[in-house]
Amino acid sequence: SIQEYTKQFSLIDGQVGAVFMINGKVIGMDGFGKHETFGKVFNKLLSSYAIDAIDWYDPEREHKVLKSKVTKLMNASKGASIESHPSVGLGTDLRLESEKVIGFALSLEDQILHICIFPREDGQRRNRSDSGMVRFSMRRRNRL
Repeated sequence: SIQEYTKQFSLIDGQVGAVFMINGKVIGMDGFGKHETFGKVFNKLLSSYAIDAIDWYDPEREHKVLKSKVTKLMNASKGASIESHPSVGLGTDLRLESEKVIGFALSLEDQILHICIFPREDGQRRNRSDSGMVRFSMRRRNRL
């Protein structure tokens, strides 16, 4: 169950985000401007990734969690082009895109309030923008 899966994870003091992996592959990163904000959404966010982790888990394969895979995602994000648009509420909606990653962020007064980055999948369409947030995979698919 999702509850059994998610109870294995806990927040670290001062934590503002997390990188998520399934079957040894980086699948997404979420970060927030304040640890209090991340603390408020942690369980909901973790559950959204857990849905796919439970469905996609492959017990027949060995899965290594490597820091180098996280570093690759972060480095690919640094070169992303950024488009900015007024947000629905306060702040600015930012869309990030490179050959290797897609993402979105919300900023206010030059501070990032929330950022999500996902590895780009082969054949993934560019410049697509909808809304919706159920699973992390749906977030990635629907946001860009």
